[in-house]
Amino acid sequence: MSKQERYKFGRIDLPESELPTPDKLKDEIDTLDDNFEMVRRREDDPVTGGELEYREKARTTYVGDSHGDLSFCHFYYVADTENSIVVRNEDGEEEERNQPELVRPRVFYFENGMFAFESRQDLVEPWIPNFIGKLTDVDALDNSRILPFSQDMMRDFYDSREKITVFKFSSPDGEDFEGDTELAGALNDLTDTVESQQFSGGNSGKNLKGNAIVDEAAETMHIDKLHGRREDELTTNILASGVYVAAWSERDWSEPIETGTRAEAIFNRLSPQLRKLT
Repeated sequence: MSKQERYKFGRIDLPESELPTPDKLKDEIDTLDDNFEMVRRREDDPVTGGELEYREKARTTYVGDSHGDLSFCHFYYVADTENSIVVRNEDGEEEERNQPELVRPRVFYFENGMFAFESRQDLVEPWIPNFIGKLTDVDALDNSRILPFSQDMMRDFYDSREKITVFKFSSPDGEDFEGDTELAGALNDLTDTVESQQFSGGNSGKNLKGNAIVDEAAETMHIDKLHGRREDELTTNILASGVYVAAWSERDWSEPIETGTRAEAIFNRLSPQLRKLT
């Protein structure tokens, strides 16, 4: 069975001497009680008049310490969302307002201040650096940013995959398809009226690479999204906005799968993009 996880990447821009180490982050997480000790935000509940507390914690830590400046602390960040909040009644008892719907992204924090996290629907991106900063006593929230992928990275993905099954692109200013073919003319006309175009190999996953118009688009247009794979690998996806989809087969490991085994395997899939962002 294949599995995918969508990741975004960020960086805490502080001097190296001020950056927390992966070991320090792990130690701080491991001192937390498994209950929700840390309050992310408080607000008044206009419905009940009570106070709402949005809490957060982390669990399942592991340190991969053999990767130089990309040595990492792995953990799951667990946080209340709007749908999981509980209210305290007049007797101090907790009453569930809605069905619990916690958000639980996997997170990697690296020695060089970079971090990678699963992109989840209910996750607000600043929660991750803010949590790391609060635990390690650094101002990570105001000194962090989410990183997009450059066009060089997008073209490298295209060039390094034998098979491309989805290709979305838009027209940079002043760029047109070359040649006087009917298709090139039609695409140039279309770029005047739509923001982007997407080619797909369909359900059968036909290879788009090697098609002259697609190869030209990869060279001259702004690449927004690609789905592709190398020989004997699973298909992975990359978006210029900064999303990378890592894929693997659960058959790659025997049960039970230890935290470190999975963390190292996922890191190996993320590290090529991380090194290009470094």
